[in-house]
Amino acid sequence: MDIGIYRQCLEQYVREALQNSDGTHAGITEYLNSIKVSGLFVRNKIEKRTALREAINAFEQHRHWPLEIVISHLGVDIKKPGHPA
Repeated sequence: MDIGIYRQCLEQYVREALQNSDGTHAGITEYLNSIKVSGLFVRNKIEKRTALREAINAFEQHRHWPLEIVISHLGVDIKKPGHPA
């Protein structure tokens, strides 16, 4: 598994979920669960599936944590310059 690609996918999924959900743990989890990584010609399928599974698990298992802590726990920096938060 390529860790660099995994980290990119994880960050992308978390950012998409924050932008396309209501911002609650449940809303983010629901959005992440709607993402499908399938198909014969999907590149980096292992990295994408692992990143998606880790993001879903983090938001499901840590519902009692503040949202910023869950995001930090995943190692995603949503305040990077050039990225919408």
